[in-house]
Amino acid sequence: MAEPIAPGYLVDDDPVSLGLYAGVLERHGLAGIIACQDSREVLPRLRQAPASVMILDLGMPHLSGAELLPLLRGEFPQIPVIVATATDDLDTAVACMRSGAFDYLTKPVEPSRMWSAVRNALEMGELQREVQRLGRQVTSRELQHPEAFARIVTCSERLKSVFRYLEAVAGSPRPILITGESGTGKELVARAIHELSGRRGSFVAVNAAGLDDTVLSDSLFGHEKGAYTGAEQVRKGLVEQASGGTLFLDEIADLEPGSQTKLLRLLQEGEYYPLGSDRVQLSRARVVAATNADLEDRQSKGSFRKDLFYRLMTHWVALPPLRERPEDLPLLVEHFVREAAVCFGKTTPEIPPDLFALLQTYSFPGNVRELQSLVFDALGRLEGRSLPLDAFRVDLSARGVQAPPQETHNPEVARRFSFGEPFPTLREVEAFLFQEALKRAQGNQSLAARMLGINQSTLSRRLKAGDGESG
Repeated sequence: MAEPIAPGYLVDDDPVSLGLYAGVLERHGLAGIIACQDSREVLPRLRQAPASVMILDLGMPHLSGAELLPLLRGEFPQIPVIVATATDDLDTAVACMRSGAFDYLTKPVEPSRMWSAVRNALEMGELQREVQRLGRQVTSRELQHPEAFARIVTCSERLKSVFRYLEAVAGSPRPILITGESGTGKELVARAIHELSGRRGSFVAVNAAGLDDTVLSDSLFGHEKGAYTGAEQVRKGLVEQASGGTLFLDEIADLEPGSQTKLLRLLQEGEYYPLGSDRVQLSRARVVAATNADLEDRQSKGSFRKDLFYRLMTHWVALPPLRERPEDLPLLVEHFVREAAVCFGKTTPEIPPDLFALLQTYSFPGNVRELQSLVFDALGRLEGRSLPLDAFRVDLSARGVQAPPQETHNPEVARRFSFGEPFPTLREVEAFLFQEALKRAQGNQSLAARMLGINQSTLSRRLKAGDGESG
Protein backbone atom coordinates (compact mmCIF):
# COMPACT_ATOMS: atom_id res chain seq x y z
CA MET A 1 0.00 0.00 0.00
CA ALA A 2 0.99 3.66 -0.25
CA GLU A 3 3.64 4.96 2.09
CA PRO A 4 2.33 7.55 4.60
CA ILE A 5 3.41 11.13 3.91
CA ALA A 6 5.85 12.41 6.52
CA PRO A 7 4.91 15.64 8.33
CA GLY A 8 6.10 19.09 7.31
CA TYR A 9 8.63 20.87 9.54
CA LEU A 10 8.56 24.61 10.25
CA VAL A 11 11.75 26.03 11.77
CA ASP A 12 11.64 29.68 12.85
CA ASP A 13 12.27 31.50 16.14
CA ASP A 14 9.31 33.81 15.40
CA PRO A 15 6.02 32.30 16.66
CA VAL A 16 3.97 34.62 14.41
CA SER A 17 5.72 33.27 11.30
CA LEU A 18 5.24 29.69 12.53
CA GLY A 19 1.51 30.31 12.96
CA LEU A 20 1.21 31.86 9.51
CA TYR A 21 3.07 29.02 7.80
CA ALA A 22 1.11 26.35 9.67
CA GLY A 23 -2.19 27.97 8.69
CA VAL A 24 -1.25 28.03 4.99
CA LEU A 25 -0.19 24.37 4.94
CA GLU A 26 -3.16 23.13 6.95
CA ARG A 27 -5.62 24.98 4.69
CA HIS A 28 -4.17 23.01 1.78
CA GLY A 29 -4.53 19.69 3.54
CA LEU A 30 -1.00 19.08 4.82
CA ALA A 31 -1.55 17.43 8.19
CA GLY A 32 0.81 16.76 11.08
CA ILE A 33 2.74 20.03 10.97
CA ILE A 34 5.71 20.11 13.38
CA ALA A 35 6.78 23.60 14.47
CA CYS A 36 10.19 24.19 16.01
CA GLN A 37 11.41 27.52 17.48
CA ASP A 38 14.81 26.23 18.61
CA SER A 39 16.93 25.19 15.64
CA ARG A 40 19.13 23.02 17.90
CA GLU A 41 16.22 20.58 18.29
CA VAL A 42 15.75 19.97 14.56
CA LEU A 43 18.31 17.23 13.88
CA PRO A 44 17.43 15.13 16.97
CA ARG A 45 13.70 15.39 16.14
CA LEU A 46 14.27 14.45 12.50
CA ARG A 47 16.08 11.30 13.60
CA GLN A 48 12.87 10.32 15.39
CA ALA A 49 10.33 11.52 12.80
CA PRO A 50 11.39 12.28 9.19
CA ALA A 51 9.98 15.22 7.24
CA SER A 52 8.36 15.51 3.81
CA VAL A 53 9.34 19.20 3.49
CA MET A 54 10.91 21.90 5.65
CA ILE A 55 10.54 25.68 5.79
CA LEU A 56 13.69 27.10 7.37
CA ASP A 57 14.43 30.62 8.63
CA LEU A 58 18.01 31.87 8.31
CA GLY A 59 18.33 34.41 11.12
CA MET A 60 18.00 32.32 14.31
CA PRO A 61 20.02 32.35 17.56
CA HIS A 62 22.30 29.51 18.70
CA LEU A 63 22.32 27.69 15.34
CA SER A 64 21.49 29.80 12.29
CA GLY A 65 19.63 28.48 9.30
CA ALA A 66 22.73 29.02 7.16
CA GLU A 67 24.65 26.70 9.53
CA LEU A 68 21.84 24.15 9.81
CA LEU A 69 21.22 23.87 6.06
CA PRO A 70 24.42 21.98 5.10
CA LEU A 71 23.95 19.68 8.12
CA LEU A 72 20.45 18.85 6.89
CA ARG A 73 21.66 18.17 3.36
CA GLY A 74 24.41 15.93 4.68
CA GLU A 75 22.23 13.77 6.96
CA PHE A 76 18.80 14.10 5.31
CA PRO A 77 19.40 14.81 1.60
CA GLN A 78 15.92 13.55 0.69
CA ILE A 79 14.16 16.40 2.55
CA PRO A 80 13.49 19.46 0.34
CA VAL A 81 14.33 22.60 2.35
CA ILE A 82 12.67 25.93 1.54
CA VAL A 83 14.52 28.91 2.98
CA ALA A 84 12.29 31.77 4.19
CA THR A 85 14.14 34.87 5.38
CA ALA A 86 13.92 38.63 5.61
CA THR A 87 17.33 38.90 3.92
CA ASP A 88 16.65 40.04 0.36
CA ASP A 89 20.19 39.57 -0.90
CA LEU A 90 21.26 37.82 -4.11
CA ASP A 91 24.55 36.52 -2.68
CA THR A 92 22.72 34.96 0.29
CA ALA A 93 20.16 33.36 -1.99
CA VAL A 94 22.89 31.92 -4.22
CA ALA A 95 24.79 30.59 -1.19
CA CYS A 96 21.63 28.87 0.10
CA MET A 97 20.89 27.25 -3.23
CA ARG A 98 24.50 26.03 -3.46
CA SER A 99 24.11 24.55 0.02
CA GLY A 100 21.15 22.53 -1.23
CA ALA A 101 18.06 24.66 -0.61
CA PHE A 102 15.09 23.70 -2.78
CA ASP A 103 13.71 27.27 -2.93
CA TYR A 104 14.35 30.72 -1.48
CA LEU A 105 11.53 32.98 -0.24
CA THR A 106 11.77 36.53 1.05
CA LYS A 107 9.64 37.63 4.01
CA PRO A 108 6.91 38.65 4.18
CA VAL A 109 5.90 35.61 2.10
CA GLU A 110 2.63 35.64 0.18
CA PRO A 111 0.55 32.59 1.19
CA SER A 112 0.05 31.59 -2.47
CA ARG A 113 3.81 31.82 -3.13
CA MET A 114 4.56 29.74 -0.07
CA TRP A 115 2.07 27.03 -0.97
CA SER A 116 3.38 26.95 -4.54
CA ALA A 117 6.91 26.31 -3.25
CA VAL A 118 5.74 23.66 -0.78
CA ARG A 119 3.60 21.92 -3.41
CA ASN A 120 6.52 21.79 -5.84
CA ALA A 121 8.75 20.37 -3.12
CA LEU A 122 6.20 17.70 -2.23
CA GLU A 123 5.79 16.75 -5.87
CA MET A 124 9.55 16.44 -6.29
CA GLY A 125 9.71 14.22 -3.21
CA GLU A 126 6.88 12.07 -4.54
CA LEU A 127 8.69 11.71 -7.87
CA GLN A 128 11.79 10.50 -6.07
CA ARG A 129 9.74 7.94 -4.13
CA GLU A 130 8.07 6.79 -7.33
CA VAL A 131 11.44 6.24 -8.99
CA GLN A 132 12.48 4.12 -6.00
CA ARG A 133 9.24 2.14 -6.08
CA LEU A 134 9.50 1.59 -9.83
CA GLY A 135 13.07 0.44 -9.38
CA ARG A 136 11.93 -2.15 -6.84
CA GLN A 137 9.16 -3.29 -9.18
CA VAL A 138 11.59 -3.73 -12.07
CA THR A 139 13.73 -6.10 -10.02
CA SER A 140 10.72 -8.06 -8.77
CA ARG A 141 8.23 -9.97 -10.93
CA GLU A 142 5.87 -10.56 -8.01
CA LEU A 143 2.98 -8.33 -7.03
CA GLN A 144 3.35 -6.83 -3.56
CA HIS A 145 -0.41 -6.57 -2.99
CA PRO A 146 -2.20 -9.11 -5.24
CA GLU A 147 -5.33 -8.82 -3.07
CA ALA A 148 -5.98 -5.38 -4.55
CA PHE A 149 -6.45 -6.98 -7.98
CA ALA A 150 -8.46 -10.00 -6.79
CA ARG A 151 -11.58 -8.87 -8.69
CA ILE A 152 -9.69 -8.88 -12.01
CA VAL A 153 -9.50 -12.43 -13.39
CA THR A 154 -6.30 -12.86 -15.38
CA CYS A 155 -3.14 -14.86 -15.86
CA SER A 156 -1.84 -12.46 -18.53
CA GLU A 157 1.74 -11.35 -17.93
CA ARG A 158 1.01 -8.20 -19.93
CA LEU A 159 -1.80 -7.24 -17.57
CA LYS A 160 0.26 -8.15 -14.51
CA SER A 161 2.98 -5.77 -15.67
CA VAL A 162 0.29 -3.04 -15.61
CA PHE A 163 -0.55 -4.08 -12.05
CA ARG A 164 3.09 -3.79 -10.98
CA TYR A 165 3.26 -0.28 -12.41
CA LEU A 166 0.07 0.68 -10.56
CA GLU A 167 1.50 -0.61 -7.30
CA ALA A 168 4.39 1.80 -7.80
CA VAL A 169 2.31 4.91 -8.57
CA ALA A 170 -0.90 4.33 -6.59
CA GLY A 171 0.35 6.35 -3.65
CA SER A 172 1.07 9.42 -5.77
CA PRO A 173 -1.30 12.38 -5.28
CA ARG A 174 -1.22 13.12 -9.01
CA PRO A 175 -3.92 11.92 -11.42
CA ILE A 176 -3.88 8.59 -13.22
CA LEU A 177 -5.31 8.12 -16.72
CA ILE A 178 -6.68 4.70 -17.67
CA THR A 179 -7.32 4.05 -21.35
CA GLY A 180 -8.73 0.97 -23.00
CA GLU A 181 -11.61 -0.30 -25.08
CA SER A 182 -15.08 -0.61 -23.62
CA GLY A 183 -15.37 -3.65 -21.38
CA THR A 184 -11.69 -4.00 -20.47
CA GLY A 185 -12.28 -3.32 -16.76
CA LYS A 186 -11.26 0.33 -16.32
CA GLU A 187 -13.44 0.88 -13.23
CA LEU A 188 -12.13 -2.31 -11.60
CA VAL A 189 -8.61 -1.01 -12.12
CA ALA A 190 -9.59 2.39 -10.68
CA ARG A 191 -10.95 0.68 -7.56
CA ALA A 192 -7.72 -1.29 -7.24
CA ILE A 193 -5.76 1.99 -7.42
CA HIS A 194 -7.91 3.41 -4.63
CA GLU A 195 -7.31 0.36 -2.45
CA LEU A 196 -3.56 0.45 -3.11
CA SER A 197 -3.38 4.18 -2.36
CA GLY A 198 -4.26 3.64 1.29
CA ARG A 199 -6.56 6.66 1.19
CA ARG A 200 -9.17 6.61 3.94
CA GLY A 201 -11.79 8.60 2.05
CA SER A 202 -14.42 7.16 -0.27
CA PHE A 203 -14.18 5.96 -3.84
CA VAL A 204 -16.65 8.12 -5.77
CA ALA A 205 -17.41 7.36 -9.43
CA VAL A 206 -19.08 9.64 -11.98
CA ASN A 207 -19.72 9.02 -15.67
CA ALA A 208 -19.16 12.21 -17.64
CA ALA A 209 -20.83 10.92 -20.83
CA GLY A 210 -23.83 12.99 -21.87
CA LEU A 211 -23.54 15.55 -19.04
CA ASP A 212 -23.44 19.20 -20.07
CA ASP A 213 -21.31 21.80 -18.29
CA THR A 214 -24.00 22.87 -15.82
CA VAL A 215 -25.10 19.39 -14.79
CA LEU A 216 -21.53 18.12 -14.46
CA SER A 217 -20.42 21.20 -12.51
CA ASP A 218 -23.37 20.79 -10.16
CA SER A 219 -22.59 17.07 -9.73
CA LEU A 220 -18.88 17.58 -9.11
CA PHE A 221 -18.74 20.88 -7.24
CA GLY A 222 -22.21 21.22 -5.71
CA HIS A 223 -24.11 24.48 -5.37
CA GLU A 224 -25.18 27.16 -2.92
CA LYS A 225 -28.79 27.82 -2.02
CA GLY A 226 -30.37 29.97 -4.73
CA ALA A 227 -27.62 29.27 -7.27
CA TYR A 228 -30.33 28.64 -9.87
CA THR A 229 -34.07 28.16 -10.03
CA GLY A 230 -34.93 25.12 -7.94
CA ALA A 231 -31.74 25.17 -5.86
CA GLU A 232 -33.58 25.45 -2.55
CA GLN A 233 -30.76 24.17 -0.35
CA VAL A 234 -27.01 23.75 -0.30
CA ARG A 235 -25.76 20.66 -2.12
CA LYS A 236 -22.34 19.10 -1.58
CA GLY A 237 -20.67 17.91 -4.75
CA LEU A 238 -18.90 14.65 -5.49
CA VAL A 239 -15.48 16.30 -5.12
CA GLU A 240 -16.27 16.98 -1.47
CA GLN A 241 -17.71 13.48 -1.02
CA ALA A 242 -14.41 12.08 -2.31
CA SER A 243 -12.34 14.20 0.10
CA GLY A 244 -9.40 12.15 1.32
CA GLY A 245 -10.31 9.46 -1.21
CA THR A 246 -10.52 8.94 -4.96
CA LEU A 247 -12.71 10.67 -7.54
CA PHE A 248 -13.13 8.41 -10.59
CA LEU A 249 -14.14 10.27 -13.76
CA ASP A 250 -15.22 7.84 -16.48
CA GLU A 251 -15.64 8.80 -20.16
CA ILE A 252 -13.40 11.83 -19.61
CA ALA A 253 -13.18 12.49 -23.36
CA ASP A 254 -16.85 13.57 -23.42
CA LEU A 255 -16.29 16.62 -21.19
CA GLU A 256 -17.50 19.88 -22.71
CA PRO A 257 -15.00 22.78 -22.95
CA GLY A 258 -16.26 24.56 -19.84
CA SER A 259 -15.99 21.40 -17.76
CA GLN A 260 -12.48 20.77 -19.08
CA THR A 261 -11.40 24.22 -17.83
CA LYS A 262 -12.86 23.61 -14.35
CA LEU A 263 -11.27 20.17 -14.12
CA LEU A 264 -7.90 21.62 -15.12
CA ARG A 265 -8.10 24.15 -12.25
CA LEU A 266 -9.06 21.35 -9.87
CA LEU A 267 -6.01 19.32 -10.91
CA GLN A 268 -3.53 22.20 -11.04
CA GLU A 269 -4.52 24.20 -8.00
CA GLY A 270 -6.63 21.77 -6.00
CA GLU A 271 -9.38 24.42 -5.99
CA TYR A 272 -12.97 24.72 -7.20
CA TYR A 273 -16.05 26.90 -6.81
CA PRO A 274 -19.51 25.51 -6.04
CA LEU A 275 -22.19 26.94 -8.32
CA GLY A 276 -23.41 30.28 -7.03
CA SER A 277 -20.43 30.78 -4.71
CA ASP A 278 -17.43 33.11 -4.94
CA ARG A 279 -15.59 31.34 -2.12
CA VAL A 280 -12.89 28.97 -3.26
CA GLN A 281 -12.99 25.42 -1.89
CA LEU A 282 -9.98 23.13 -1.57
CA SER A 283 -10.05 19.59 -2.89
CA ARG A 284 -8.40 16.70 -1.07
CA ALA A 285 -9.51 14.08 -3.59
CA ARG A 286 -7.17 12.17 -5.88
CA VAL A 287 -8.46 12.03 -9.47
CA VAL A 288 -8.43 8.88 -11.59
CA ALA A 289 -9.80 9.35 -15.12
CA ALA A 290 -10.72 6.82 -17.79
CA THR A 291 -11.70 6.81 -21.45
CA ASN A 292 -12.06 4.47 -24.41
CA ALA A 293 -11.36 7.35 -26.82
CA ASP A 294 -8.05 8.39 -28.34
CA LEU A 295 -7.25 11.51 -26.30
CA GLU A 296 -4.07 12.19 -28.25
CA ASP A 297 -6.10 12.39 -31.44
CA ARG A 298 -8.76 14.59 -29.83
CA GLN A 299 -6.30 17.06 -28.37
CA SER A 300 -4.49 17.28 -31.72
CA LYS A 301 -7.86 18.15 -33.35
CA GLY A 302 -8.66 20.75 -30.69
CA SER A 303 -11.65 19.05 -29.05
CA PHE A 304 -9.72 18.24 -25.87
CA ARG A 305 -7.45 20.71 -24.08
CA LYS A 306 -3.75 19.96 -24.46
CA ASP A 307 -2.89 21.22 -20.98
CA LEU A 308 -5.60 19.02 -19.46
CA PHE A 309 -4.40 16.04 -21.50
CA TYR A 310 -0.82 16.44 -20.27
CA ARG A 311 -1.98 16.99 -16.69
CA LEU A 312 -4.10 13.81 -16.79
CA MET A 313 -1.40 11.63 -18.29
CA THR A 314 1.10 12.15 -15.46
CA HIS A 315 0.54 8.44 -14.83
CA TRP A 316 -0.98 6.53 -17.73
CA VAL A 317 -1.93 2.88 -18.19
CA ALA A 318 -3.45 1.31 -21.31
CA LEU A 319 -5.44 -1.86 -20.68
CA PRO A 320 -5.03 -4.53 -23.38
CA PRO A 321 -8.20 -5.80 -25.10
CA LEU A 322 -9.30 -9.39 -24.55
CA ARG A 323 -8.24 -10.45 -28.05
CA GLU A 324 -4.63 -9.63 -27.09
CA ARG A 325 -4.70 -11.88 -24.04
CA PRO A 326 -6.36 -15.12 -25.24
CA GLU A 327 -4.68 -17.02 -22.42
CA ASP A 328 -7.32 -15.47 -20.12
CA LEU A 329 -10.27 -17.02 -21.97
CA PRO A 330 -10.37 -20.31 -19.97
CA LEU A 331 -10.07 -18.51 -16.63
CA LEU A 332 -12.75 -15.97 -17.51
CA VAL A 333 -15.18 -18.54 -18.89
CA GLU A 334 -14.84 -20.69 -15.77
CA HIS A 335 -15.30 -17.64 -13.56
CA PHE A 336 -18.41 -16.44 -15.39
CA VAL A 337 -19.90 -19.95 -15.54
CA ARG A 338 -19.68 -20.21 -11.74
CA GLU A 339 -21.05 -16.68 -11.38
CA ALA A 340 -23.95 -17.34 -13.77
CA ALA A 341 -24.79 -20.67 -12.11
CA VAL A 342 -25.21 -18.89 -8.76
CA CYS A 343 -27.30 -16.16 -10.43
CA PHE A 344 -29.66 -18.67 -12.06
CA GLY A 345 -29.69 -21.04 -9.08
CA LYS A 346 -28.30 -23.93 -11.17
CA THR A 347 -25.58 -26.49 -10.67
CA THR A 348 -22.30 -25.42 -12.25
CA PRO A 349 -22.23 -27.18 -15.65
CA GLU A 350 -19.33 -28.81 -17.45
CA ILE A 351 -17.54 -26.73 -20.07
CA PRO A 352 -17.20 -28.45 -23.48
CA PRO A 353 -13.53 -28.59 -24.59
CA ASP A 354 -14.36 -27.22 -28.06
CA LEU A 355 -15.71 -23.99 -26.55
CA PHE A 356 -12.30 -22.33 -26.15
CA ALA A 357 -11.31 -23.07 -29.75
CA LEU A 358 -14.63 -21.54 -30.87
CA LEU A 359 -14.18 -18.41 -28.74
CA GLN A 360 -10.67 -17.85 -30.09
CA THR A 361 -12.15 -17.29 -33.55
CA TYR A 362 -13.94 -14.16 -32.30
CA SER A 363 -12.37 -10.72 -31.76
CA PHE A 364 -14.60 -9.65 -28.81
CA PRO A 365 -15.09 -5.96 -29.57
CA GLY A 366 -16.99 -5.74 -26.26
CA ASN A 367 -14.11 -7.45 -24.45
CA VAL A 368 -14.63 -9.07 -21.03
CA ARG A 369 -18.10 -7.60 -20.60
CA GLU A 370 -19.19 -9.16 -23.90
CA LEU A 371 -17.77 -12.55 -22.91
CA GLN A 372 -19.69 -12.35 -19.65
CA SER A 373 -22.96 -11.72 -21.52
CA LEU A 374 -22.29 -14.67 -23.84
CA VAL A 375 -21.73 -17.03 -20.91
CA PHE A 376 -24.80 -15.79 -19.02
CA ASP A 377 -26.96 -16.17 -22.14
CA ALA A 378 -25.71 -19.71 -22.75
CA LEU A 379 -26.22 -20.77 -19.14
CA GLY A 380 -29.73 -19.34 -19.20
CA ARG A 381 -30.50 -21.88 -21.95
CA LEU A 382 -28.89 -24.75 -20.01
CA GLU A 383 -30.96 -27.91 -19.91
CA GLY A 384 -28.39 -30.67 -19.39
CA ARG A 385 -25.13 -31.07 -17.50
CA SER A 386 -22.90 -29.42 -20.11
CA LEU A 387 -22.79 -25.80 -21.24
CA PRO A 388 -24.60 -25.72 -24.63
CA LEU A 389 -22.02 -25.12 -27.36
CA ASP A 390 -24.78 -24.41 -29.89
CA ALA A 391 -25.85 -21.36 -27.87
CA PHE A 392 -22.41 -19.84 -28.38
CA ARG A 393 -22.43 -20.76 -32.08
CA VAL A 394 -25.79 -19.00 -32.54
CA ASP A 395 -24.66 -15.88 -30.68
CA LEU A 396 -21.32 -15.67 -32.48
CA SER A 397 -22.93 -16.28 -35.84
CA ALA A 398 -25.30 -13.38 -35.20
CA ARG A 399 -22.34 -11.16 -34.29
CA GLY A 400 -20.24 -12.29 -37.25
CA VAL A 401 -17.39 -14.58 -36.24
CA GLN A 402 -14.04 -13.09 -37.10
CA ALA A 403 -10.52 -13.96 -36.16
CA PRO A 404 -8.62 -11.45 -34.01
CA PRO A 405 -6.08 -9.35 -35.86
CA GLN A 406 -2.65 -10.78 -35.11
CA GLU A 407 0.75 -10.72 -36.72
CA THR A 408 1.57 -13.60 -39.02
CA HIS A 409 3.13 -16.65 -37.34
CA ASN A 410 4.85 -17.70 -40.58
CA PRO A 411 8.11 -15.73 -40.85
CA GLU A 412 8.90 -17.23 -44.26
CA VAL A 413 5.69 -15.86 -45.81
CA ALA A 414 6.19 -12.52 -44.04
CA ARG A 415 9.74 -12.38 -45.41
CA ARG A 416 8.48 -13.05 -48.94
CA PHE A 417 6.33 -9.91 -48.71
CA SER A 418 9.37 -7.78 -47.87
CA PHE A 419 10.82 -5.40 -50.41
CA GLY A 420 13.31 -7.09 -52.75
CA GLU A 421 12.13 -10.64 -52.03
CA PRO A 422 10.37 -12.91 -54.60
CA PHE A 423 6.61 -12.39 -54.30
CA PRO A 424 4.72 -15.44 -52.89
CA THR A 425 2.46 -17.39 -55.23
CA LEU A 426 -1.28 -17.69 -54.66
CA ARG A 427 -0.81 -21.36 -53.80
CA GLU A 428 1.75 -20.44 -51.08
CA VAL A 429 -0.56 -17.83 -49.59
CA GLU A 430 -3.48 -20.28 -49.63
CA ALA A 431 -1.40 -22.94 -47.87
CA PHE A 432 -0.38 -20.41 -45.22
CA LEU A 433 -4.01 -19.36 -44.61
CA PHE A 434 -5.10 -22.98 -44.21
CA GLN A 435 -2.28 -23.68 -41.74
CA GLU A 436 -2.97 -20.52 -39.75
CA ALA A 437 -6.73 -21.19 -39.56
CA LEU A 438 -6.13 -24.75 -38.33
CA LYS A 439 -3.67 -23.47 -35.74
CA ARG A 440 -6.13 -20.91 -34.35
CA ALA A 441 -8.95 -23.47 -34.39
CA GLN A 442 -6.67 -25.96 -32.59
CA GLY A 443 -7.01 -28.51 -35.40
CA ASN A 444 -10.80 -28.30 -35.63
CA GLN A 445 -11.49 -28.30 -39.40
CA SER A 446 -15.11 -27.18 -38.98
CA LEU A 447 -14.07 -24.00 -37.12
CA ALA A 448 -11.13 -23.41 -39.47
CA ALA A 449 -13.41 -23.63 -42.51
CA ARG A 450 -15.80 -21.12 -40.93
CA MET A 451 -12.93 -18.70 -40.33
CA LEU A 452 -11.89 -19.05 -43.99
CA GLY A 453 -15.46 -18.65 -45.27
CA ILE A 454 -15.53 -22.03 -47.06
CA ASN A 455 -17.18 -25.41 -46.53
CA GLN A 456 -15.43 -28.02 -44.42
CA SER A 457 -15.46 -30.42 -47.38
CA THR A 458 -13.67 -27.81 -49.49
CA LEU A 459 -11.02 -27.32 -46.80
CA SER A 460 -10.55 -31.08 -46.42
CA ARG A 461 -10.20 -31.52 -50.20
CA ARG A 462 -7.66 -28.68 -50.48
CA LEU A 463 -5.63 -30.06 -47.60
CA LYS A 464 -5.51 -33.53 -49.17
CA ALA A 465 -4.55 -32.03 -52.52
CA GLY A 466 -1.79 -30.07 -50.82
CA ASP A 467 -0.47 -33.22 -49.12
CA GLY A 468 -0.50 -35.01 -52.46
CA GLU A 469 1.47 -32.26 -54.14
CA SER A 470 3.99 -32.02 -51.32
CA GLY A 471 4.42 -35.79 -51.40
